[in-house]
Amino acid sequence: WGRGPGNGMGPGGRGMMPPGYGGGGAWGGSGWGNGMMPPGAGMGGGGQMMPPIDADQDGMVSVEEAAAHAEFMFEAMDADQDGALIATELGGGRMDMMRSMHPAMSDAMQERHAAHFAAKDADSDGKITMAEFLDAEKAQYDAADTDGDGKVTPWELRGQMWQ
Repeated sequence: WGRGPGNGMGPGGRGMMPPGYGGGGAWGGSGWGNGMMPPGAGMGGGGQMMPPIDADQDGMVSVEEAAAHAEFMFEAMDADQDGALIATELGGGRMDMMRSMHPAMSDAMQERHAAHFAAKDADSDGKITMAEFLDAEKAQYDAADTDGDGKVTPWELRGQMWQ
């Protein structure tokens, strides 16, 4: 994750992202050698530079790093800065991009997005507060930390993402 010891965690000590697949989004990177979230990071909501999730670049994400990243993401997505996310703020830009690229998948994507939103909206009021968002992100972090050591490795993270 980033330029930690060994210059990333991919094959031959290189990063996980192939050339040309970096720079934007939550898992930015700028090619082999930089991996996921290098210093300089990707773009967050509203064009903000997103700090690397692995802030100390040790190849793992600690509870503190995950919490700081979740807070940043919430604030970046909260377009109207009212302290709550509505469905269009939670990944809305990504949904629009994917819908235009894969129109046939639009219905399935909207269903997944609605389920993702509902899972974070603990009180079902149509808004996700910072507390609800952090609780949901903490649950995801805990689920990803399969060995319970308080750190999430790239493999644990990927395993959680594909469940």
